[in-house]
Amino acid sequence: MDVSIIIVNYNSSSYTINCIDSIYKFTKDLDFEIIVVDNLSQTEDVITLENHLKTADFKLIKSQENLGFGGGNHLGYEAATGHHLAFVNNDAELTENTLLKLLNYSNAHPEVGCLGLPQIDAEGHTFKYSYRQFIDLNYHLFNHKKPVKYYSKLHNSDLSEPFTVDLVSGAFMFFKREAYEKAGGFDPKLFLFYEEMDICLRLKKQGYSTKFYPKSTFIHYMGKSSGSVALRKEFTVSYLYVIKKNYSWLYYQFLRFILILKYGIKSIFKPKKHFVPFKIVLQGGDSLRHSMRANR
Repeated sequence: MDVSIIIVNYNSSSYTINCIDSIYKFTKDLDFEIIVVDNLSQTEDVITLENHLKTADFKLIKSQENLGFGGGNHLGYEAATGHHLAFVNNDAELTENTLLKLLNYSNAHPEVGCLGLPQIDAEGHTFKYSYRQFIDLNYHLFNHKKPVKYYSKLHNSDLSEPFTVDLVSGAFMFFKREAYEKAGGFDPKLFLFYEEMDICLRLKKQGYSTKFYPKSTFIHYMGKSSGSVALRKEFTVSYLYVIKKNYSWLYYQFLRFILILKYGIKSIFKPKKHFVPFKIVLQGGDSLRHSMRANR
């Protein structure tokens, strides 16, 4: 099997079905399988997926709990047989034979562990953050730049050819299986946010590069976040966990000090947006017992 395509569904079977159908429409000249992990959706949503099994060939795994992004994807990986793994958001659609292009590029570049793609919306507009740099101390103190400006200067390039980045969007991540496994895969402890940074940091430690492949695109019907208190809290908890996990204790404490200053000042002017992150950072809230998953 050349590629295992893993899709996580949560109460959005119409998107998942459109994603599956686009894969079958455009993917040619390689052996692939599709694995759909349902993260404990409503019964009606699961039935819709089961009905689609009558017309499309895919493996449906029904989780007994909502495992989130990392856990759901990793559950799909455990059932995968492909030499490459494509983790694709269910609200994504292919528009060409993208997987063959990525497969050929990956096979020709053994040092590459992960590939990402430009995301476009239904009107063809490109998302700004299909790739970016690690959100680390260097970023906070010196390189808080837009990704295009940062990488254009770094590579002295117009970025029209594949180029090395720190991380790519989790909406579409294409891995060599051996690289994914050596890096330890997605961390099932992370419920939501910063999974891409975590695994791309670990890929780098294993000697693999992450590259952005600008010669193909995919449509991403990205939903808009509600900006709820729960999501802002999860965003901060996941970030602190990833930093503490991948860097030294001293590094973590210094970065936390920077964030205390940053969020403390911002919360004075925009308390509704920044007070919750400030409170979590001040308390050292890297423990995942504060995660949405732990409190379900």
